[in-house]
Amino acid sequence: MIALLGNLTYKTKITEPISLKELTMNYPIITQKEPSNTRSFLNNVMKANDVEFHPQFDIVSYGLVKDFAKIGMGISYITKEFATSELENQQLYPIPICEKIPTRNLRFSYSKVYY
Repeated sequence: MIALLGNLTYKTKITEPISLKELTMNYPIITQKEPSNTRSFLNNVMKANDVEFHPQFDIVSYGLVKDFAKIGMGISYITKEFATSELENQQLYPIPICEKIPTRNLRFSYSKVYY
């Protein structure tokens, strides 16, 4: 599941669900750099909700997206399952938004290897 996550500062600032438009206009957003699949998905969500989107930070690594959010540089857009420990340790918190972000389907393929 995709989520917008922020540190304690953002959790206390955003206590009620906020629209994507208001969020992107008033808070710094941290995303993966294009052309990642996660970023492309977010671009499509923003476009579907008529939100002009220009994140403040485009980062290559998922780990760095989380790290920037943990130190308060902004709100990260990340797959929630990749931030399980940060959520459990209360280093990051979900930011409530008004719009429903659609779920993504991920598929894996592999080939059998014979030894």
